[in-house]
Amino acid sequence: MSADTTTSRPHVQVDPRRTRGVGGVLIVLRRELATKFLTRSYLVSTLFFALLTLLVPFAMGGDDDEALRVGHTPGATQVAAALDAAGGDALTVTEVRDAAAAERLLEDGELDAVVVPGADSHDVLVEESLDPGLAAILQGTLRDKAVQDLAVERGAGPGEIAAALDAARIEVVPRTDGDATGVGEIMLGLGFAGAAVVVILLWGIPLATDVMQEKVSRVVEILLTSVRPWQLLAGKVVATTIIGVTQLAVVLAATWVGLRTGGSSWGLGDLAVSQLLTGAACLALAVVTCSTLMAGLAARVERQDELSSALQPAMAVSLLPFSAAVYLAFEFSDTVWLDVASLLPMFNVFTMPARMAVEPVPGWQLALTLVIGALTAVLAFAVAGRVYAGSVLRSGGRVQLRDALASR
Repeated sequence: MSADTTTSRPHVQVDPRRTRGVGGVLIVLRRELATKFLTRSYLVSTLFFALLTLLVPFAMGGDDDEALRVGHTPGATQVAAALDAAGGDALTVTEVRDAAAAERLLEDGELDAVVVPGADSHDVLVEESLDPGLAAILQGTLRDKAVQDLAVERGAGPGEIAAALDAARIEVVPRTDGDATGVGEIMLGLGFAGAAVVVILLWGIPLATDVMQEKVSRVVEILLTSVRPWQLLAGKVVATTIIGVTQLAVVLAATWVGLRTGGSSWGLGDLAVSQLLTGAACLALAVVTCSTLMAGLAARVERQDELSSALQPAMAVSLLPFSAAVYLAFEFSDTVWLDVASLLPMFNVFTMPARMAVEPVPGWQLALTLVIGALTAVLAFAVAGRVYAGSVLRSGGRVQLRDALASR
């Protein structure tokens, strides 16, 4: 005889005074936060990640290289003026009293190079070696001065020389119209989608494990005497979202402090308020939707080795849209495909922030994206809640999805 693999469902005596509506959700929310939020392990992990991201900008350095410091003696004033004009912000040109003073400044590390008059042209004093970029600027400046001096000797006036030099410049002609979007701007837009995936993986999987363990230990039977299944599911998902997003916010705040203190920006100053608010809303909707699906699917199994396969649909719902957002933002940023993806259910919360970094987005499309994202989250909760209610009290094996949806 074959073993009976049908799942059984125990009878749960429901308290007639069971809390209704949002009150039950708040009860579960307080329970989840009390046991998982601000615990020692949570605080230690959050502080560790925050400290790590705080130190990373210091290790990577600032956005801009420090300006090279070039000195010159009084005999090289004309060359120094031309060098200052050619170098721009990349050079800091200062005058020193004589060559002896220049050598002392080089030895102390206060100057990178010193220009002094030479036998035929000019000499450049350095401590060990000359920076290649500075060498190119110096060589170009000296050649320009030599051409100007020769032109003066041949009878050309200063006005003619200035006009000739002004005409000798390039004009940039872009092949396509519109402003090109840098990789950094796209990465900032995709950062919201990446952050959502991180929160889902770090906290959605523990949520699913917790649901499965409550089912195996039959703790859920006790909980369901006081609250309804949908209240229990909603409270767990909201608590997970609060815990994960709070940890993310602390880590991002530490990163911002590190960037500001270390003299970096990574383009964060260019992030518009509308993009920040839309990205935060999309992140929250993505976390809620995927966490809800993971919790509902986890209620179908009783063993750890079955959990990963049970969560595959929910993982696909998060990873596939994220991969599509990355691919479209870099490969099809100027096509209609990115626009379509930013309005598709589930794809929109991952794609819209990146699209906002690529092109201006009408306000009605932003609002439509958020509405679609909210409706998608509601639909996901309706389906996952049905699966959760039809599976969490069953024992004896893996609950088929069809049976879970058919249960009342």
